Parts: sequence; C-alpha cells; structure tokens
Amino acid sequence: MILVVSCVIVFALATVSQTAAPPASQQRLAAAVRKTLDQGHDAVLPPHISHLLGISPEEKQIPIKQFAEMGQMVRGFDVAVEKNEDIVIFTEDRTKNESTFYLMSRRGAVRKVLSIREGVGYDRLPTTADKKEFETQKGYWLDQLAPRKH
Repeated sequence: MILVVSCVIVFALATVSQTAAPPASQQRLAAAVRKTLDQGHDAVLPPHISHLLGISPEEKQIPIKQFAEMGQMVRGFDVAVEKNEDIVIFTEDRTKNESTFYLMSRRGAVRKVLSIREGVGYDRLPTTADKKEFETQKGYWLDQLAPRKH
C-alpha cells in the first residue's frame, strides 16, 4: 500500500513539474513584457490603431509602455499598461509610407495584423507571410529585451 501511494505521489510530482514550467520562448516573452512595463517609455497607441486592432471598442488612445528604434525602418514593442495581454509589435517603412502592426497574445501567437498604407488601415487575418515576418520581429525583440541565457 505504501508503495502504491509513493508511486502516485512521484507520478503526481512528475506531472506537475512537467506542466508547471512554460516553454523557454514563453518565459522570454514574459520577461520582455515585464522589462517593457518596468523600463519602457510612456507612450500611447493611437485611437485608430487601437480600434482597428480590436483593443478598444471605441476609437480611444491606449496608454502603453514601449521600446522603439528609430531610423529609416522604425520598429517597436508595445505593452498596454492596463491590459498587459495586449502586446503589439510594429514596423514602419518610412520610404514606402507603410506600417504593420501585429497584435500578439501573452503566449506569443499573432492574433491580428493591421496594415497601414498611405494613412489607410486594413485589418486582416494573418497570412503565412505575415506569420513569418511576425516571428522575425518577435525574435528580434526577444533577443533585445530577454536574451537567451547561455
């Protein structure tokens, strides 16, 4: 009887330890979100962007914490201050007057894509090409904000 109880306890502990730790990519994303909330710059997500991404039912600006890099290609990593599960990665190509916003889940999956061309926004379901570019941008920001430990 003691052997059976011991086996059940060992099995239960093994199961908990296997399910308790999220994958490394989710841990890195959580660290990037924490760093952004702690050290990111105060900014706002513009009303039309927050509405088209589905973050705000009305067109209102959303307070965010942000890391951004300026240049010919602008890129950023945004976390909504009030609702931290709203994470946005964006790129802006100033030469083409095009921007792309990726709404991401806390698990790291792209939820929605918004393209803005010449000031007009188009929200859409992510295509295969969108998902590939999203993974590239997400990887870039994870490397910047939560580098892999060697």
